[in-house]
Amino acid sequence: MTDDPGQLAASIRETRQGSTGWLIQRLAGQLDRAMERELAPLGLTVQSFAIVMALLEEEGLTQTQIGGRFKAPPYAITRAIDALESDGFLERRPHPTSRRTNTVHATDKARQLAPALMDIVAKVNARLRAELGDCDAGNVHELLRRMLESNDLLKC
Repeated sequence: MTDDPGQLAASIRETRQGSTGWLIQRLAGQLDRAMERELAPLGLTVQSFAIVMALLEEEGLTQTQIGGRFKAPPYAITRAIDALESDGFLERRPHPTSRRTNTVHATDKARQLAPALMDIVAKVNARLRAELGDCDAGNVHELLRRMLESNDLLKC
């Protein structure tokens, strides 16, 4: 390493700016903030939106299955589902084969919001890709999908 603080700072800056992870993290933060802004008038957060969308896509998931989809700890999923149930977006029902488990279902209120939720996704994604042409947008999407599917950064 170097004893020159200016050289060290330049090296750190170059490392940060050349980091794919740093760029993705910054973009993800912007995306979260944009989604939060769009979802707030509907009474949803990004986390609650994701849970509602998962249940609109596949009814009757258990809390454990929902947590597994989002790699979220059980307490966080329980809190989010409690709030969504309290707000009338979801309901818990007894599991058909397990007395200790509930399944979670979207309510009519959530189903009625589905078109607005899909519009928000389309709107935010359009803004995200605004500077890209159709070809570049498709390439970026495909590259990110491949990176996500082929990388498990937690594997040793």
